[in-house]
This record gives sequence, structure tokens and C-alpha cells, in this order.
Amino acid sequence: MNDQPVTIEQDRWAPVSAGEYDRRLRKVSVNLTVVDEVVARFGHDRAVVVAAIVAHEQVHVCSTPEALPHEEELRARAAAAEAAGAEVVAHIDEVLAGAWV
Repeated sequence: MNDQPVTIEQDRWAPVSAGEYDRRLRKVSVNLTVVDEVVARFGHDRAVVVAAIVAHEQVHVCSTPEALPHEEELRARAAAAEAAGAEVVAHIDEVLAGAWV
């Protein structure tokens, strides 16, 4: 595992993902478009929504090459729910689902 620090940045892009982890740059990006929509629609605290996204991406940061993608994603969702609550995670999912209709 790489011991270099991970940078956390906030940016805006289409609401097709709440966050991304760039393994090459060791950078987590939080999608403020999604954060703003979750806050506006559901009234969650902005910092809590960001914490959920960062917790989710942190699982990807710590994953190993042999990790199975679906299991890693389940762990990432559990980490987000632990950090911010299942309701916040569900509301992030709802905002993201709206981008695909």
C-alpha cells in the first residue's frame, strides 16, 4: 500500500457520481453538484454529506488490487452509512438516480 497522503478536493461535475478516487494521483474528489442537491432536497448538513462521500471513497483508497469490485463497493457503502447514516446514503443515491432518467 502506498503511504503517500491522499488529497481531498471538492469540484463540480454532472451528478453521475458523488465522488471519485484517482489512484494515480491519490486524490479524492467530492462532487459539490451532488452535495448541493442533497442539502437542498433533503436538508442534511453539508458537512455530513461530504463526510459520507469521503468515507465511501476512503474504502477505495485503502483497497488492495485483489479486492473484488462488488465487495469493495459494499464496504464503501457501509463506511458511508457509518459516517453519515443510512438515510444520507439513500438520499445521495436518489440524487444520483435522477441523473440517469
